[in-house]
Amino acid sequence: MTNLPIQRHRAILDLLERAETARTSDLAAQLGVTRETIRTDLAHLAGRGLLRLVYGGVVRFGLHEPDLQARLATNIEGKTRIARRAAELVPDGVRLALDCGSTTLALARALRARVGLKIWTNDIAIAQELGDRAEMTLLGGVFSVPHNTTTGPDAAEMMAGYNVDLAFISLGGLCAAQGLTDFDRDGLSLRNTMRAMATDCYFLADHGKFGRPAPLRWKLPATAKAVICDRAPGPKEQAMLNEIGLPLILA
Repeated sequence: MTNLPIQRHRAILDLLERAETARTSDLAAQLGVTRETIRTDLAHLAGRGLLRLVYGGVVRFGLHEPDLQARLATNIEGKTRIARRAAELVPDGVRLALDCGSTTLALARALRARVGLKIWTNDIAIAQELGDRAEMTLLGGVFSVPHNTTTGPDAAEMMAGYNVDLAFISLGGLCAAQGLTDFDRDGLSLRNTMRAMATDCYFLADHGKFGRPAPLRWKLPATAKAVICDRAPGPKEQAMLNEIGLPLILA
């Protein structure tokens, strides 16, 4: 049991240095204190800029999804290959749910030659890219300036009112220890809704997502067909995908 606040703070930071994420309940159990005590410790450390609070736990400071402009400038060639491979799976005239993100935006550009598409998205850039080529529904919700998206329970509730043929969903991370991961609860809730309303869904992950943990873990949906990547992940990540029965498509 760690009684002194300074000892607990050091223990929490040491744990995050190794694991990068932690649940509040797990920290309380490991340190032998109440959840109220651990929340006070975490708020103190967050106030000093030493960690970041997320729903249900904490992440090491800096372990969060970059804003859209930063992601658009990263691994453009790999994301373009993923987009082209994903576009091959989309026939004319289908109904699509497109998650927000730089890779799904690349997919939207690859779909401009398709006809008769009906698309639901919370990504404003995707809506602008395909608005003149498809029947576009922009999901309503809270506007995020850094990501140029709408999010929150309103967006998820709106998406739940539609059935779609295919959903393409960006992953926050793909790592052996944590599986398929995401960064925020609202985003994961909307992606789960897209998945639930789709007959088939595909995950998209460029190699920058390999080995990168994020605070939230996906439960693999039964409708998941495959994860599309620009290169093969390492042996441990490959073993994780085999274990959960998720095929890999290389672009």
